[in-house]
Amino acid sequence: MQLDGLKVLVVEDDPVFRQLVSDYCSQIGLTVSGAEDGQEALERFHDVQPDLVLVDLCMPRMGGLELLKVISRMAPEIPSIVITGNKAMSDVVEALRLGAWDYLMKPLADLAVLKQAIIDCLRETGDVPAAEQPSIPGWEDPGQSIEMADNFEAIKHDTQTASLIQAQLFPASRQSRKGYDFGYNLFKSEPVSDRLCDGFECGEHYYCAYLARVHPGGNLGAFVSVIIRSFFNQKLKRYRQGGSEAILEPYAMLGYLNEQLVKSGLGCTLDIAYLVFDQRTRRVAIGRAGNQIKVYLRSDDLLSPLALPQSPPIGQSSWGQPNCHYRDLGAGQALVLLEGANIARDSLMAEQFSGLQDDLHAGACLQLKSSA
Repeated sequence: MQLDGLKVLVVEDDPVFRQLVSDYCSQIGLTVSGAEDGQEALERFHDVQPDLVLVDLCMPRMGGLELLKVISRMAPEIPSIVITGNKAMSDVVEALRLGAWDYLMKPLADLAVLKQAIIDCLRETGDVPAAEQPSIPGWEDPGQSIEMADNFEAIKHDTQTASLIQAQLFPASRQSRKGYDFGYNLFKSEPVSDRLCDGFECGEHYYCAYLARVHPGGNLGAFVSVIIRSFFNQKLKRYRQGGSEAILEPYAMLGYLNEQLVKSGLGCTLDIAYLVFDQRTRRVAIGRAGNQIKVYLRSDDLLSPLALPQSPPIGQSSWGQPNCHYRDLGAGQALVLLEGANIARDSLMAEQFSGLQDDLHAGACLQLKSSA
């Protein structure tokens, strides 16, 4: 088996569940070590030298979130999967932010889901060759996908929880560093926004940003916010480990997002524009799927639309090959993403960026400006 010889550290305070997971991992070929909490896991980490960590969130002495923080500093190349009965999605979101590759909810009705998550994770890190990934019967059924677990059902029927979860995911409304300025507004007319965005540094030289709109809207937008953020985090982590530059290639990133969104079984599509800014050359790579988000070059108060190829939204099994466009920015010039009501354009032109806001009309704007 392709998992033979790989080592997993199972961190779980419930001895019965820890034994269940450990026995299953042994059956599928992994070499297993166990720990009853985060403190014991750290004490054993260097001796075990695991290829993967399976971790619960709620444990005595040191919980899963604190353990993930330490591992992300100490051994960022080691992937982790959260297995938890914690229904607080804010903790799950924080785990994904800390670099957890995936999360599964207890109880695990089908341990084949755990095997698939492990194989997907180790395939992404290069420990399991993609060509050797086995097909697990039933995995193609959307009802088996991780994103259809209890948390999705809870969010779908609890608008307040969905709104609170989503609000944690958006970045600061303005970010300024040497070489760039980033700002955005998301105007929502419903409790949960169907517009998503993020902006983040990638290494020393790159800044990445995206703006997206989910179809259909409603509470689904909160869950899609979580999984899209986790997909980007996974590729960002792989880049930092030196294993993949897909995060810097918009066409590759959009293809990856489409594949994962289809596999999630959520039945949604996403209009998205993704920007990668090289601060050394002031060149921006632009990828777009769907036609609702418009892309402009801004010089002072002049917006010039960029003619980009037509492309369908992501989230479709028949989705075509994405395109990539490049634009060199002069000092003070900006790439702008616009969608929806005029209030988004008006706030953009006034450079008034306040992040997520309630309004009678929904829309979004994002600006990435080259600075001296």
